[in-house]
Amino acid sequence: MSSEKSSQLVYSTVANTWRWMWPDILMRIIPMSLVPLGYIAIFHLPLDFLGLTLTNIPLHLIIGLLVGIGMAVFAATYRMFIVGPWFRKPTFSDQCIQTIFYLFINGPVEELFFRGFMLAAVAQWTHSLFLGWLVSTVVYTLYHRLGKWNWRSVGGVGLAGLVFSLVYLALPGPHSLLAVIIVHGFTTSGFLSWGDEVLYQRWKRRQEKTAL
Repeated sequence: MSSEKSSQLVYSTVANTWRWMWPDILMRIIPMSLVPLGYIAIFHLPLDFLGLTLTNIPLHLIIGLLVGIGMAVFAATYRMFIVGPWFRKPTFSDQCIQTIFYLFINGPVEELFFRGFMLAAVAQWTHSLFLGWLVSTVVYTLYHRLGKWNWRSVGGVGLAGLVFSLVYLALPGPHSLLAVIIVHGFTTSGFLSWGDEVLYQRWKRRQEKTAL
């Protein structure tokens, strides 16, 4: 990987991304999608139990985009100054593939599982929304250790998880995943995808200054 002090640039291509993406889809994305749907099928619950409802769409879109953009900036900044200066420069096509994955696959599935399913199921069985929030947030944070994320990265996930839960629970009307899916997608993209581009641009400027 490249870093601020390295002079060699390492690229991330579609082939690199696809190498980890297809096993991730099979082993994580698909099971995490099926478990919530299986739960409501077994207990004969409506889709809105999982937050799968479109309520007050303009408000959710506005909040999702505003908070999402802010979280993307926060995530890229956290990545740069807290996690470390290492990066791989994504090609344009790889950046597109990663962005689509984080915005339209990873974000929706993780929110369906952790906010839509886990939070609601724990609250249902314990009759405590607080416990639903606590368990879902803690499990969401710690499950990133399964991907061998270091604790600085996991700490950022915990902060993001607090924001995700707040967005999901605080908006008026029946709970809907729309806004928090947008926020989640922007945050993950800012940390794992767009953050690489930010670090590359910073590296490029420093290389240009060194060459003068």
